[in-house]
Amino acid sequence: MVRKQANDPRQTKKISEGTSGEEKDAPSDGAGDAKPKPAKDGKKKKKENKEGNVMQADTKTFRSTLVGSLKYILLIIILPPFLNYTALVREGSYLKPEVGELYDIGFGQKMYLGCMGSGSPTVILDAPTGMTSDVWSLVLPLIAKETRVCVYDRAGLGYSDRPYKNYSKEEGDKADDQKNLRDRWQEFTLERMIDDLHRLLSLASQQPKPLILVGSELGGLIARGYTQLYENEVAHVVLVDPLVEDLFQQDEGVWAQFWFGQLIPSYQSLQLTAAMGLTRLALLTGYMEQPINSQLVSEEVVKRQKYVLCHPRHLSSVVDEHFFINDTFSQIKTLYLLKPFPQNVSVTVITGNYYDEQLPSSLNKAWAKSQENLISRLHPGCKHIVINGADHKKLYTAHLAVVDPVLRLVRQWKTKHKVHQA
Repeated sequence: MVRKQANDPRQTKKISEGTSGEEKDAPSDGAGDAKPKPAKDGKKKKKENKEGNVMQADTKTFRSTLVGSLKYILLIIILPPFLNYTALVREGSYLKPEVGELYDIGFGQKMYLGCMGSGSPTVILDAPTGMTSDVWSLVLPLIAKETRVCVYDRAGLGYSDRPYKNYSKEEGDKADDQKNLRDRWQEFTLERMIDDLHRLLSLASQQPKPLILVGSELGGLIARGYTQLYENEVAHVVLVDPLVEDLFQQDEGVWAQFWFGQLIPSYQSLQLTAAMGLTRLALLTGYMEQPINSQLVSEEVVKRQKYVLCHPRHLSSVVDEHFFINDTFSQIKTLYLLKPFPQNVSVTVITGNYYDEQLPSSLNKAWAKSQENLISRLHPGCKHIVINGADHKKLYTAHLAVVDPVLRLVRQWKTKHKVHQA
């Protein structure tokens, strides 16, 4: 039997109202604690968003600072070398010495040679280790008043090309055996330097003979070696503050330690700073001076010395001349073992009685001992001239004392030559 109450609208309404009432009263049961959570989560999200925005802003600031710093770093790294290179290209043309030109000594290698004056004998001036012909700028015009005199830059120094590795292919030669005869000699050693000088004077420019060879430091070794190999071309040899092959054996090798432990690394550092363009900045700001420091030299020489000091190629050759010095010493020793020095060629040694103030006394004493051995043992019949108050800078601080002995030899040869002709 079906009850009608179930279909009573009033019952349905009550049930609806009861259900609705339960829904309304639901928050009072404790289940409504979940409703405040969305508000707290929103605060957390706002806080997190705020912190995220701050982090993003910090990241952007860091990135912009980093980019700006990198720009400056790149500017410092790239700009000085670029400006130095462009300056070297411009200066290379207008700072070139007015006297002289480049001569091809063979195989495409060109060397600078500058000559003044006329007549015989021809005086050849050879610079100290790692230096250019500018050191003779005060000596050259004075000697030129009485005879022909020439200066030159050794391979790689100043305006001369670095020595080339030369190869020639002839019919029947194997691919692995194409070395030119000239490559038998190591670059920047005595034998190669002598060969370069002989080609420059006798083949490329054909300078009149005989020669009076005037060499300072390494230039003195070249003068002695040249005379050993080409004695018929040389009348006199003048050694100014000469570098001697037994230098490294003096006083427990103090010079060897200094040469390879300090001198070469300092030139390598100069080469690096020149390549980076920092040497030019140092010269401009006065933190560095050019090597020929004398008020007597011309402004042109000063500018040219600054130019070569900023040139990585020049400094690379300076490093190489010092680096291969043991080979050079060995070669000059071998020459003296194979053949005595020609008796018909006179030798004059010019030294000063002042030590180099920039060097420790131990190095100055060892240098003096090696020169004493040169005078007493290697060339016992030589003439020794001591310049009072002069040190190793005598070529541009006491140049007159160097010029006078050379001119006496010139006049002596001229007088003898005229008497012989009569």
